[in-house]
Order: sequence, then C-alpha cells, then structure tokens
Amino acid sequence: MIKFRLYLNKDAEAEWLNQMAAEGWAMKRFFAGFFAFERCEKGEYVYQVDFGDRLFSVSSDYRELLQDTGIEIVQTWGYWVILRKKASEGKFELYTDVASSIGHYKKIRRMFKVVTIMEMLIMFFELYMGVAYEAVLGYAAALLLAVILVGLVNVLVRVNDIIADLEEKMTGIAKKYRGRNISAFLAVGLLLNSCSLMLMDVLPHPAKYTIQILAIVLMLVGIVRTGLGKCRTRL
Repeated sequence: MIKFRLYLNKDAEAEWLNQMAAEGWAMKRFFAGFFAFERCEKGEYVYQVDFGDRLFSVSSDYRELLQDTGIEIVQTWGYWVILRKKASEGKFELYTDVASSIGHYKKIRRMFKVVTIMEMLIMFFELYMGVAYEAVLGYAAALLLAVILVGLVNVLVRVNDIIADLEEKMTGIAKKYRGRNISAFLAVGLLLNSCSLMLMDVLPHPAKYTIQILAIVLMLVGIVRTGLGKCRTRL
C-alpha cells in the first residue's frame, strides 16, 4: 500500500506512522512524500523520527548505537531519519533527558531557519523573473514558494514552543512564551513587498527595487527573530 503525505512536523509524522502500525501497516520505504507500507501484526512496531547530522545518511557510530539497542533505520531523507523498534522490546524513546531534547530541537530550529531563508530568497528571485519578463510561471512559482514559506515559519514557531516548554521543565521557572507572535519585521517586509507589486506600474524602477531590497532585509531579520523566539518569566 502507498500513501502520500507531506510533513514538516516530525512529531506528527511519527504519530501517523505509529497509527498506521497500530492498524497493521508497517512503513518500509519513503520517497518524495510517498510512503510504502507492508502488512504486519497490529501494533508490532513503534516508530520515531530523528534529526541526523548528515544529509541522506548517518554515521557508522550512530548506526552501531541503534543496532545495539534493537532500533532499525527504516529510511533516511534529507536530515530526517525514520526509525522503528519492535513494540515487544519495550518503550521507544530517543531522548530520555530534557537537556538532550532541547539540543535536539535547537538543531531542528537551525535547519528550518536556513531552509526558510533560502526559500524566501528563491521566492523573490521567481518574483523578479515574473516582473522583469512578465512571466506567468514566475508569478506562479513565487506564489507556491510563499505558501511553503508560511508553513516553514509556522514550524519555527511550533519548535520555539517546544523548546520553551522543555526549558521551563528543566529550570522549573515558568516562562510566558512569546514566539507565537510573528516578528513585526517579517510582517512589515511582506507588506512592503506587496505594496511594491501593487504599484509596480506607477513607481520608477529604482524606487521599486529599493523597496523590494528593503522588504527582503526586513523579512530576513523577521525570520531570524521568529526562529529565535522570546521568553520572559511570568510574574
């Protein structure tokens, strides 16, 4: 059986794979959003999704460590590593202490920040191609990338939430997390870029490109600030 899913949330992906295993379907491979499953006993496997240090591969030390604990590497895709273990062998946890969990999610946050910035720059390039050459395909590609960009920013916000909760658990100090508020720099950058597009037939080229460059800078700052998140101690 083959199912198509696209996940930016690794925890949601692991939850879905475990649900499929509980129904008697074990994942055996993955490619570009397509998951292939084979029949298994209901609840035979427990799945986890880890974040590796290498692209599309894992180190020999990592592989040996997993083998020693009875964990099987099902698939690597980008930096994601899909793992499973026999449910009969007991609880399956990758990060048993809070400090290692925080480090794990901070690595994920760094990766998503880099990907988000790259997506944004590519989006502006496609937008420029659409404006400069009146290419409909450039506008369509920019729109698609803008949708992906929103999804990536939402992932950054969610990961910030997780990190804040873990830090509160580790320190015992209650914090009021502000990461859910998207940075004002990002909002202003999007607004400026929209204005430059709406007025592109009115504004002279130097002014239009100056506004767009300023919009890019503001959005970059906004993405970084959103990715870092803000916490403050509750009163």
